[in-house]
Amino acid sequence: MKKSTVVILSFLLASILFATHLPAKERAIKVKLRESERVNAPVVAEVDLYSDSYALVIGINNYTKGWPRLSGAVHDAELVAEVLREKGFQVTFRKDLNSRELKQAFKEFFIFKGENPQARLFVRFAGHGHTLDGERFLIPADAPRSDAGARFKYKALSMRRFREFVRLAKAKHALAVFDSCFSGTIFDTQRTAPPPAVTRATTLPVRQFLSSGDSNQKVSDDGRFRKLFIRAIRGEERADANRDSYLTGSELGLFLTDRLTNLTQSRQTPRYGKLRDEDWDRGDFVFRLASSSGVTIEEQAPTPAKAVLKVTSNVSGSSVFIDGARKGTAPLTLKGLTPGRHRIKVMREGYEPYEERICLRQEKRLTVKAILGRPSGTIEVTGRPAGAKVYLDGYYTGVMPVDPTQVQPQLINPKNIVSMWHP
Repeated sequence: MKKSTVVILSFLLASILFATHLPAKERAIKVKLRESERVNAPVVAEVDLYSDSYALVIGINNYTKGWPRLSGAVHDAELVAEVLREKGFQVTFRKDLNSRELKQAFKEFFIFKGENPQARLFVRFAGHGHTLDGERFLIPADAPRSDAGARFKYKALSMRRFREFVRLAKAKHALAVFDSCFSGTIFDTQRTAPPPAVTRATTLPVRQFLSSGDSNQKVSDDGRFRKLFIRAIRGEERADANRDSYLTGSELGLFLTDRLTNLTQSRQTPRYGKLRDEDWDRGDFVFRLASSSGVTIEEQAPTPAKAVLKVTSNVSGSSVFIDGARKGTAPLTLKGLTPGRHRIKVMREGYEPYEERICLRQEKRLTVKAILGRPSGTIEVTGRPAGAKVYLDGYYTGVMPVDPTQVQPQLINPKNIVSMWHP
């Protein structure tokens, strides 16, 4: 018997029943197709890739029939659901489903939400998985241990049955991501590089799958796979291999395979591929990362977390400018700034201004210490009697008449106090 592992399924096609309604423009993606896979090939057409985006997200922690309780499955599912909503998906979140509820949820999802040929579906399951006699199973909350024989098979959901549910959908694109050692069960693994550009082939039907580990590998329940997946679809990691501002299923598979294999020193080696079916192995699903000349997407963009900037200066009362707009005087703390690159300028009359280009990061605090230069110039003091001692701001500079070339430049500023003394 194989050890139980945490399973995390992720499908990208369309979401389940009872989902939150979003305007269609937040779910639609239009793609400009190029005549070949060359990055700079001419655009020959613009097509609607998806009209709707749905997601079913499931997490199971509370196992009641002998399987160890999990601590992170529901939490991982909640985090993924949140990010999918940011990406424009209608999301339904379910937790701790029993055998009947789990099978019904998958069946209803693929039949009803998958009825739209122009939809994309995303399904995520986080919970236990198990391999028995070469057959892979998803474990609902009320399934007994695998040594229960027929009762285990009756309650658990086999991947063969799951494949049947997938085939019931008419939706264009689907992606299944298993955080489990399900390699090669229902899909052909591949290791080829993603195509360098989007062509008409991208729009063809596809059922894609990705596993977080190879067969016989124990998959960790530490949230790492979930974390990398979220970073990839948000564009926070370099998962976009050809850097065209959108992420395909093939690029996602290549990124997770390389990244996790390296992080675990090959103890966990993800695999990705497509359904073994000539009608469902041709296209590639798409996640939006950012708008570009190659893809026009009308998804709801996530709101960036704000940043905090504190500005101090060696000259109190100096004016602070951000991107040309005056924000106040130093010392100054600015909250709610948009992350990214900005130009800061601190200035005060009579001093050399301080300028710097800064990069603000999400939910971070940055302190800038502005050092304004002392102005330079010349000063000449004349008067009577000759030979009187001259002081600038208390510093002795010579006797009258004062030769300007003898005064140290750093002692000269627009508000010098000149004093003279003669015995």
